[in-house]
Amino acid sequence: MNFNIYNFLSIVGAVQGVIFSLVILFFHRGRKSSNYLLSALIACIALTMGRHVLSDMQVLKQHPLLESVPLTYLLMIGPLLYLYTRSICTLNYVFDFNSLKHLLPSFIFFIGRVFNMIDQFYFKVGVFEVLNGYGKLEVIVGVFSMSVYAFMTFRTIDEEEEISDADVQNRIWMKKIIYGWSVGWILFAVLSLVDLIFFNYERPYSDYYILFLYLAFVIYWLGLKGFYERITHFTKEVKIEEPEKITIIKSNRLQSDMEYLQKVMEVEELYLDHELTLEKLSTKVGFSTKKVSIILNQGFKKSFYHFINIYRVEEFKKRVHQIENQDLTLLAVAYDCGFNSKSTFNYIFKKETGETPHQYKKRTKPRTAV
Repeated sequence: MNFNIYNFLSIVGAVQGVIFSLVILFFHRGRKSSNYLLSALIACIALTMGRHVLSDMQVLKQHPLLESVPLTYLLMIGPLLYLYTRSICTLNYVFDFNSLKHLLPSFIFFIGRVFNMIDQFYFKVGVFEVLNGYGKLEVIVGVFSMSVYAFMTFRTIDEEEEISDADVQNRIWMKKIIYGWSVGWILFAVLSLVDLIFFNYERPYSDYYILFLYLAFVIYWLGLKGFYERITHFTKEVKIEEPEKITIIKSNRLQSDMEYLQKVMEVEELYLDHELTLEKLSTKVGFSTKKVSIILNQGFKKSFYHFINIYRVEEFKKRVHQIENQDLTLLAVAYDCGFNSKSTFNYIFKKETGETPHQYKKRTKPRTAV
């Protein structure tokens, strides 16, 4: 048996990953769909890493039946990361057939491996014998799959519109996950492709120790941080309401309502209230919350959250260079403009302007007359 400190740390990480997966799976707070998908994602990473570590330790060679057990789930990791992101960023997300179809290729491959294992040790017909050399194919397809789903995941975060500060925090959390996962993906892709192209996928597992250790770190971080997110205000379960009958306001009436809503917002500077809600805004303008939502959605093509944050970003742009604010930090100015957290402010400002608050202030700094 080949046993060393790298194997020990890696196998401990894999075991902890399975434990974290079970804890998150049976924890009853947060969105259930997000819990299930995060649990499955951590489990897939942990089992895949565990199988490779057991191979390096020569354990699988001593137990042929165990070696044939399909414990590698490379094809599931990319889709699960994407679906987990969707569950975080999409209001009232439901895991349906459109979600399931992303996992079908990995399910088909997994079922084929199960039949091959049964056939190899019991029936010995050899129908699925072609899957015995599945390693190279799975690596190639796995690298391609994770590349495609990484792109889809980033696009999901940027395209879906935020609906609350908690939603922004979810997206910041997701970006951290993706950045951390991307480092592991790059390590895996480089090591695997070099092994495939130049060494016919026969390099010793010791060449992958850096990847195993990094994955162990990711599992610890993903598990602990994921569990923490479950017990904070992030990823709260949102009740799915029955769809209402769509109401359309006539164009001439809609235009006047839009102008009135805009006037009240700007004259009274309601956006400066960091506790402003749709209900408060509706009370100020004298409309029902449903009507205000229709005006925002049909007229401005924006959610309430997006609508007020555009005002806050523009207010920050005006205030940041005012003489009376020169002794204030950027965050203090942002608070005065209605933002209520540093992370939300930075995220919203960069999304709306394409640059950080510091970059904007530096770029637009008035030139001192000589």
